[in-house]
Order: sequence, then structure tokens, then C-alpha cells
Amino acid sequence: MQNGRQQRKQQKSSSSKYDFVKVRVHLSDQHYYVLSRFLLSRMLTAARVDYGHALRIALDLKKRLVDKNQLDVAQQELQRELFALMKQHGYGDEHVQWYRTLESFHHQRIPLVVLIAGTASTGKSTIATSLSERLNLSSVLKTDVVYDLMHTVIDGKLPPRLWSLPGDDEDGSTDFIDTLVKESKLVCQGLDGDLYKSMTDGKSIIIEGSLVDHGLLDHMDRFVSMQNKGVIVAPFLVTLSEPTLRSLLSQEESTCINRICEYQSHLVEANAKREQQQQRTFHVLSVDMSDIQTTINAMQSIVLTQIAAQVAKQ
Repeated sequence: MQNGRQQRKQQKSSSSKYDFVKVRVHLSDQHYYVLSRFLLSRMLTAARVDYGHALRIALDLKKRLVDKNQLDVAQQELQRELFALMKQHGYGDEHVQWYRTLESFHHQRIPLVVLIAGTASTGKSTIATSLSERLNLSSVLKTDVVYDLMHTVIDGKLPPRLWSLPGDDEDGSTDFIDTLVKESKLVCQGLDGDLYKSMTDGKSIIIEGSLVDHGLLDHMDRFVSMQNKGVIVAPFLVTLSEPTLRSLLSQEESTCINRICEYQSHLVEANAKREQQQQRTFHVLSVDMSDIQTTINAMQSIVLTQIAAQVAKQ
């Protein structure tokens, strides 16, 4: 989170006199757009260019064009200048190709849905926020919020905390995991409107929360199969070692801690079973809370690979 605050502070302090000069980039004789350093740096970051380098490259590009009085430039010429600057900063053909792929991805308006599953306290929200900034995605949906909204509409009041729901009765009549599966199905219904809008408008979203499970993944696949366009679904399951998880949850009641750990085991075991049965699975990523950027890097690489594969099909 501190890294995100530093980035936003850097954004605010990175204004330049060159921002007051408009450079028009022509796509054709009739269509052009005004070059934005901010949007360009976001695209570069999505293409795995370091954040600081992305800001520098975007500024250097604008400076170079303005200094040469090239205030009207063709898209191809802009790209030549941009790719030359990228190489000067140590980013070669691989990053250039990622940039081209992302341009095609946005131009073709291919919907992207990233699912981030995991039990409580595994860093899902932090990861989702950072990944959305990296990939220039504007929408992050939390299943906890959908859970609250659905029950408020149905029951007229806020529901109990997930980990305090009824379950684990002595007579075995109600299993806590079954209760969570039931709540996940309810959340699926609440997400349908956002999913439909994402797919019809060609928008990208991240859905994160403890109620992201294999049922939601299957629901997504059924939803996608009904659409007549390519949709990218990137599913992830983030985990922590049980000792780390119990340490982070030390202030919770023992019943709550046991449920949270049990749910992680359930998700991991269900994923392994589905893999054996050659069913759709989550990418399982073990999180190191002292180095969460490594997890985000891995996610970004997987998402970019899926984007490249889908762009190639179009």
C-alpha cells in the first residue's frame, strides 16, 4: 500500500511544461487523438515496464516531439519514437511486443475478467488494487460487498460476517463449507449484471473475495459460452502457509481461525481434484507478505500471456 501511495505522490509531482503543449496523433486523415503522458505511462506499465521508467519514457517522448515541433504526428511515427526510447531504457523486443499486443487488446475491446480467490487475510484486496493499476483496469468488484448487498435486499438487513455464519452443527446437519458454497451461488446472481455489461461493452474487471470459488469459475465459463465474442477469464487462487495464516489471525476467535484455515484447505484440495479430472482450475500462487510484488508480477505475466493468445485468435 505504501508503494501505491508513493506512486500516486510521484504522479502528482511529475507535471511538466510539456503538458501544456498538445501533440495530435493521427490514426487516419479523419481521426486523431491528443497524446496523454498519463495514459501512455499506464500502457507502458501494463507492458511490464517499470513504473518510474514508464513515467520517464512518456515524458521523454513528449519532450522529443515538442522540441522538434512535431505537434501533428502519425501513429506509426509515434511508435517508432516510443520503441526507440524503450530500447534506450533497456526494454527490448519482448516489451515492444507486449505493448503492441495491449494496443490490439484495447482496440479490439476484448473483455477481460480476472478472478482472485482465497480465504481471509491472504492479501486479495491489495493484490487486486495493485494489479488493476498495473494493467490499467478501472473496475474491481469485491464479493464481500455483493454478499452484503444481496442479503440487504433479500433480508432487509446486513448479514453476519462470513466467518460467523451458522455451520458445523454437532449433528452434522449444516456444514460450514456448504454454507459458503451456498453464499457463493447467491453472489454469482449478484454479479451477472456487471459481467453482462463487461462483456457487451468490452470492459475489463477484477473480481476478488473469499466467495470467489470454483462455482463462480464454472458460472463464468457458462456465462462466457453464451456470448458470441472472445472473453478472457484469468482465475487465480492466492494462499498463505497455515502457520503464517494463523499468526496473522491471532486476534481472532479460535473457531474463526479454524474456519478460515479449513476453507483454504478446501479450495486447494478442490482445485487439485479438478486438475486430476481435467476441469478448469485456478492458478495457485503462494503469497509471501514481505514480497507481495512477486505474486503480482506472476499474475501480470499470466494475464498478458492469455491476452496475447486471445489477440492472436481475433
